[in-house]
Amino acid sequence: MFNLMANCCNWLKRWREPARKVTLLMVGLDNAGKTATVRGIQGESPLDVAPTVGFSKVDLKQGKFEVTIFDLGGGKRIRGIWKNYYSESYGVVFVVDSSDVQRIQETRDTMAEVLRHPRIAGKPVLVLANKQDQDGALAEADIIETLSLEKLVNENKCLCQIEPCSAVLGYGKKVDKSIRNGLNWLLNNIAKDYEAISERVQRDTAEQKAQEEKDKKERAERVQRIREESWFYFHLCLKRFFFSLFFSLFFYVFLVTDK
Repeated sequence: MFNLMANCCNWLKRWREPARKVTLLMVGLDNAGKTATVRGIQGESPLDVAPTVGFSKVDLKQGKFEVTIFDLGGGKRIRGIWKNYYSESYGVVFVVDSSDVQRIQETRDTMAEVLRHPRIAGKPVLVLANKQDQDGALAEADIIETLSLEKLVNENKCLCQIEPCSAVLGYGKKVDKSIRNGLNWLLNNIAKDYEAISERVQRDTAEQKAQEEKDKKERAERVQRIREESWFYFHLCLKRFFFSLFFSLFFYVFLVTDK
């Protein structure tokens, strides 16, 4: 009887708890299946998805979590913006194209760069080994080995889970169970350390905002300095022009008068 009452109290306590807001980053190389994965989780068809240029933002409810997912484009030219979103993230979903063996080294290098960043290191990471439905797709053990995944996560103190999956085979309630299980794992591990991660997110976000304001001010000062220097040289050239014009006219008048 006592256990039943205790369980009821715990259930009521959890039920009354406000939804926890969490921001996740969805990253990986271009054509890995990031957007297809997000759309499947949303309940939308993952087929015929156009490549993400820049980023897209998705909000969804997952249990007691209000989740915002930043789906970041994976092209080489766009990966440079990823770091702008690291401070806001509570965790990372790294999508790997298991069938693209030729780019596995590029995938490893990109993943290493992400996990080593000071605003990502220590946060939980879900690796989705996507496109398992394709011929020649690497198995889970092969991906762990080729990505040196165990070494990477240990070096950067990141909790990590890898889930082999196929994003295009279902969506909504029929989304690949591995994707659903991986997302639940990620959110559960964030929940275990939610307060500490939240404090870190707030601190990192404030520091990044302050740095951005500083950079913005320095850029404005440089532009102002360039404008002032340009204006100075313009006036200097203008003075020289009129000075030359004056003497030219003076000598011209002098010569004409002398004749």
